[in-house]
Amino acid sequence: MKNFFLLSLAHIFLFSLAIAQTDVYLKLSTSERRPIELVVTPIQPQGKITQEKMAKVKDIVDILSDDLAFSLYFQLIESPDSDPGYGFKKGQVLAGSWQLLGAKMLLIPELRSDKKQDHLKVRIYDLGVGRDIFAKEIFLDYSRGQVHRICDEIIKALTGENGVASTRIAFCQKNGQNKELAVLEYDGHNLQKLTALNTITLSPDWSPDGSKLAFISFQRNRTEIYSLDMKAWKLQAVSQVEGLNTSPAWSPDGKKMALTLSKDGNAEIYLYTLDSRSLQRLTNSWAIDCSPGWSPNGRELVFTSDRPGSPQIYLMDADGSNIRRLTYQGNYNTSPVWSPKGDKIAFVSRINGLFQICAMNVTGDGYTQLTYEGDNEDPSWSPDGLHLAFSSNRTGSNQLWLMHWDGSNQKAVTNLGGALMPAWSPFIIP
Repeated sequence: MKNFFLLSLAHIFLFSLAIAQTDVYLKLSTSERRPIELVVTPIQPQGKITQEKMAKVKDIVDILSDDLAFSLYFQLIESPDSDPGYGFKKGQVLAGSWQLLGAKMLLIPELRSDKKQDHLKVRIYDLGVGRDIFAKEIFLDYSRGQVHRICDEIIKALTGENGVASTRIAFCQKNGQNKELAVLEYDGHNLQKLTALNTITLSPDWSPDGSKLAFISFQRNRTEIYSLDMKAWKLQAVSQVEGLNTSPAWSPDGKKMALTLSKDGNAEIYLYTLDSRSLQRLTNSWAIDCSPGWSPNGRELVFTSDRPGSPQIYLMDADGSNIRRLTYQGNYNTSPVWSPKGDKIAFVSRINGLFQICAMNVTGDGYTQLTYEGDNEDPSWSPDGLHLAFSSNRTGSNQLWLMHWDGSNQKAVTNLGGALMPAWSPFIIP
C-alpha cells in the first residue's frame, strides 16, 4: 500500500495538489445544477435491419447511456422496453407520451445499413421546443472510443462543458514484485501497458496536454524521475540527483515540475524548469516537506509536512513564500489533490486505523468523509472536477475505483492482481 511505502522513504510519498487563500475560485456547481431528464429511446431502424445487428448496436447505445449517466449532466429515465414503438407515430415524436415519463429531452438512435457500412445517427430532441438540438451521423466502427467521443460532443453541445468520457486513467499495475505503468479508459476498459522496466514504477502524473507522463522509477535501484512521451514512446530522465527523487508534479503551463528531492540532506520541495533544467529550492525546514501539487492557476503549491509532528497539509505560494497550514482535524492527513474547479481538496486521512478519502473546501472547512470501507488512497480528480479515481483494498487486493465528487456511486473499474496510484488524464477534446 502506498502509505507504508512512503513511510519507509522518510514520509516522502504521502501527498499532492491544493489551494491558496488569495485566489477567487469557482464553486462546485454540481449540487446547484439540475441534471437534464433524458430518455434514451429504443433504436429506430431505418429500413430492414437484422436482429443480430440491432443487438450489436444496442450494446453501443448502452455504452453511450452509461457515459451520459456518469457525467452528472443527465438524469436518465427508463424507456418502456415492452413497446419499442412507444412515443413515436410514423417516425414522429409524440412529445406528450415522453413528458408523462418526466423527460425533458430524448436521445434518439437511428440505424440504417447498406452493403458496406452501418450508419448510426444520434439525435437529441428537446421536447420543450419540439425539435432536434443536436444531431450527428457516424459510420460505425463499433469501438468504445467512438462512442465516448459522441458522448463528449453531446455534453459540449448541450452544456458548453468538456466531457470526460474520452479521458483515460494511468496507474501502477502490480506485476509480481514489480509495478509497471498502464493506462485504461475512464470506465476501466481497453487496458494498455505502458512500461516494461522490470522494476517498481510509481506516482504517474500527466502533462497538461496529455502527451507525457512523469513517474518515479527504481530501475537503477534508487528513486529517479522520468518522463514518458506517449506519442513517440520515448523515455527521458528528468531528475537523477543523489538522494531521493520523488513526487513529480507538472505545472499547469507544462513548463515546470515541482519535485521532492533530498540532495541537500533533507526532503525538500524544488521547482524544476524543463527548458533550462534548473532547480530552485522552495522549502527549507528540519521537517519532511514533500509531495507538491499545483493550484489550478499555477500560483500556489500544496504539500505535506510533518513539521507539527505528524503529516498535515500546507500551502505556499509558487515561489516558496507565504507558507500556511491547512488541516487541523485529525492527526494524519496526506495526499491532497486540488479539484480542477478550484473549490475542493480531496485528501487521505487515517481514521480508526484505516486510510479514507475525505474532502474539504479550500479554506479548510466543510470536511466530509467520502469512503468508509477498507483502506482507500491515491485520490485523483477527473479534469471536470466532478469525479474522483482512487485505489481501495475493500474487496481484497488494491483496485481502481471511481466515485462522484460527493462520494456517491462508488464502483470498481479494475479486477487485476493489483492496481494503485491512479492519475486521471486531462480532457481529450473531440
